[in-house]
Amino acid sequence: MKTVTKISYRDSHTYPAKGAEYERHYETQAWDRFLWSREREILLTVLTKYFAGRDVHLLDFACGTGRITSLLEDHVTTSTGVDVSGSMLAVARQKLKRTEIIEADITVDNLFKPKQFNLITAFRFFLNAEPELRSTAIEALADLLTEDGILVFNNHHNLGSPWIKLLYAHHLQKNPEGIYNVMSIDQMKDLVESAGLEIVELYPVGFFHPPKVPVSYRLNRAIDNVACKFKCLSRFSENPIVVCRRFKSAYK
Repeated sequence: MKTVTKISYRDSHTYPAKGAEYERHYETQAWDRFLWSREREILLTVLTKYFAGRDVHLLDFACGTGRITSLLEDHVTTSTGVDVSGSMLAVARQKLKRTEIIEADITVDNLFKPKQFNLITAFRFFLNAEPELRSTAIEALADLLTEDGILVFNNHHNLGSPWIKLLYAHHLQKNPEGIYNVMSIDQMKDLVESAGLEIVELYPVGFFHPPKVPVSYRLNRAIDNVACKFKCLSRFSENPIVVCRRFKSAYK
């Protein structure tokens, strides 16, 4: 029997070429470019909704090549990005102008404590991390969140999406020992609550992504515009984004 060696997500992005590879991915993959266009809108909406007239102190956890940080750094008071991958941060340093960039693993040594931030972002991390790392990471981030702060993160393989269910079932049939990470919205909720936080808002993103079928940006945009008007459809989006805080949840 073939033995499958599982690499911790901590180590998966640390090889020298990863930064350049990751940057090219977002330049060439149409679906990911579409998701990023929606993520940008939502992040700026969150800033306006939760921080109007307030100073914003941002921590972008697992900031990678600085995709999220580069969008937000000119809209916040202070900006900090942290990641374990030197090659990813090398790319980030080329695009970020006023962000403090730190190479560290705060799930092992939370060097920021007792400092806190009122906006923490963590994109494309929790889905990919193994369960133990997910728990360790969100506990570390909860410790760094101010009492009135928010944590914003996404799940780009939501198991509620029909397309992700299809791909996951195909993976289990063809390669049951391999890795294909999925995460449901209920699992997101459980993860958040395990760190003493609650989901207060959910933004659905990406409803129509049939495998191997190219779909135009305009069509995807139109479908998202319609689907997002119906809250009952939120669980079927592929890339939900959640806003979390310590206050009583307004999300049902």
